Amino acid sequence: MDIDANEFFRQATMRICGSLDIETAMWKALEYLEQFIPLTGMNLVLGERGMPAIETLAQVSRYKIEKMNRIIPLSTEIGSEVEKHWSSLQDVLIVNKPEMYPSSLNVVTKLIDRPDMALMVLPLKIQDKRLFALIAYLIGSGQYESEHARLLSMLHDPFAIAMSNALRHQDLLKLKEMLADDNRYLYQEMLRISGDEIIGKNAGLKNVFDMVRQVAPANIPVLLLGETGVGKEVIANAIHYSSPRKNQPFIKVNCGAIPDTLIDSELFGHEKGAFTGALFQKRGRFERADKGTILLDEIGELPLEAQVRLLRVLHDKQIERVGGTMPVPIDFRVIAATNRDLKNMVISKRFREDLWFRLNVFPIKIPPLRERREDIPELVYYFIKRKSVEQNISPSPNVDPGAIDQLKAYNWPGNVRELENYVERILIQHQGQNISGPMNFEDSILQKVEPEAPDIKTREQETLALYEISAHIKEIMKIVFPHADRNQLISTKYEIDNEVPTGLDKLVSWHIQNILIKTGGKINGPKGAAELLEINPSTLRSKMRKMGLLHKQN
Repeated sequence: MDIDANEFFRQATMRICGSLDIETAMWKALEYLEQFIPLTGMNLVLGERGMPAIETLAQVSRYKIEKMNRIIPLSTEIGSEVEKHWSSLQDVLIVNKPEMYPSSLNVVTKLIDRPDMALMVLPLKIQDKRLFALIAYLIGSGQYESEHARLLSMLHDPFAIAMSNALRHQDLLKLKEMLADDNRYLYQEMLRISGDEIIGKNAGLKNVFDMVRQVAPANIPVLLLGETGVGKEVIANAIHYSSPRKNQPFIKVNCGAIPDTLIDSELFGHEKGAFTGALFQKRGRFERADKGTILLDEIGELPLEAQVRLLRVLHDKQIERVGGTMPVPIDFRVIAATNRDLKNMVISKRFREDLWFRLNVFPIKIPPLRERREDIPELVYYFIKRKSVEQNISPSPNVDPGAIDQLKAYNWPGNVRELENYVERILIQHQGQNISGPMNFEDSILQKVEPEAPDIKTREQETLALYEISAHIKEIMKIVFPHADRNQLISTKYEIDNEVPTGLDKLVSWHIQNILIKTGGKINGPKGAAELLEINPSTLRSKMRKMGLLHKQN
């Protein structure tokens, strides 16, 4: 067949570069090229240097069209062989017997799932560190000849340009989606922040906000302390948006919600290829907080190993991504928050003392709702107004004046969050009953005025202090009675003698039993032992079972 090379090149180029949708462009090219070259289909593939995988950017055949971004894993040996082979290609490679090229056969059979084929591989030279190739294949007994390879080689530049444009187009689409996602996130944050009006800053939280005004302009760490639900995140917002960094990022991290195996990647990011599935470089939370503020919520939940790495980042003001070798300097301010007693955790070796010292520069204790009952009326009216807008309730219902006194008499162990959820539930019930009168709070949780919640933290401090004392007594007894049985000298019959146990397991058992006595044997739910001990109920039951305590409660 006589072929006009110029016309062939022009017609093929028009089809290959005629669309930013690479699948459409390749399908049109296939329809044209099969008039001159025996073809069943074509693949555009990408190989990352050092990565045991290839990516199918587009695959078209007489039977189907496949979308981009299909990842095909390879063994390390095959991946290295393919990389070496493709890097050395200078022109079209004809493979009429794939079994003579095991690495290429391995790749192509994963792409096409047919061993009976002939193929041509056209390496595409693009200014990129990645390896690109066009694979043209023919299923059956046909053979490729040098003339076919010559025609295909003429189309190197059009295919390279089409691939480059398609990749850039895909990047733009991804960036557009990321921008839209960021806009949605920022819009939700603006709504949330504007809705987080701080109630009580001139009353129950006056001292807290005096401290916020003092510390906000300073570039020092802040440690927010307080029970669950008191509004630590709201105070953190106030500090950031009152600081010189208010126009920079405010990144929030719930340290208790990140699995141990992902902590480093989430906080510090990772490099491409750092581990299986790390196909792209990822910025961590600290890197995203550059020039701004990072909130480390539930800081007491970080495992000790992660605490060591966090301490180094706070000290050096730089991070290393997982799999990286170069430090990345970061300018950030840290705010930490916890409902735990970090000082006691330091004593019990569950929290690093040096990290505590670094975070505890300016501690702010946020009082529980039961200690600022004067804020309850304003909070109730605020929540009713806010929830009415969210639920399209108009006009907002009024509140029976006597009901507020009932709310002020309750101790609210869940603090402001519990009050907010309670008001929302009563509002829904009130609306569902079509009651035109004022809202009443006749609920079982309010029928009985609860006594003041015991100071669990103080009790833990006393327990740990007594434990330290008993340890010192043991050491003294070693000196005074070197040959005596120490178990006979120090009674461990604490159930009878009401003494502090001397063994750590017994100390834990003793503390659990004391809490169970306070809760009347209740483990789950509000005011249950699990809540007071701040652990999961199933974890508590497991500990009790190991200590032989569970059967005593049943």
